[in-house]
Amino acid sequence: MKFEYEISLEDYVASQMIYFKLKTRPRRFKPAAFWIASGAVFIFVAWDQKVPGWAPMLLAVTGAWWIYVATRSLFPGWYYRRYYPGTGLAGKKFQAELNEEGLEVAGDFCTWRVRWAGVTAKGENKHVFMLHGANTLFIFGKKYLTDEQQHELRRLAALPMVAST
Repeated sequence: MKFEYEISLEDYVASQMIYFKLKTRPRRFKPAAFWIASGAVFIFVAWDQKVPGWAPMLLAVTGAWWIYVATRSLFPGWYYRRYYPGTGLAGKKFQAELNEEGLEVAGDFCTWRVRWAGVTAKGENKHVFMLHGANTLFIFGKKYLTDEQQHELRRLAALPMVAST
């Protein structure tokens, strides 16, 4: 199966979110809860200080920073949107060929070839298919694939079959 595609901002964010959820699912909330609680303790201690000065202010700022960073780690989509322009993917076209052996993706400057056994993470949502192998994230927007091609991609990548996309 061969097709040509681009990676839009929405496709990029959707695929990054799939990969993020696959890699961080069980470990994501405990560290964030710890840093939010620690930040709240710092703010409480700073608030409770009777003596004005730099120490309470530094404690409060540090606590607020920890809460902010921990909250952002729970919602990484903003980060992916912010850094998409720097990826160099906007407006670039790629050609993909998938077969029983694996996948080959060719861009303007590079070509990647990965056997299916080398695909270490895979997933999909309503917008994209995401495959990770050879330290590369492969993003295939569903809008570039027919229903038959989507079915074939699921079969080749051993993704669960879905009734409708």
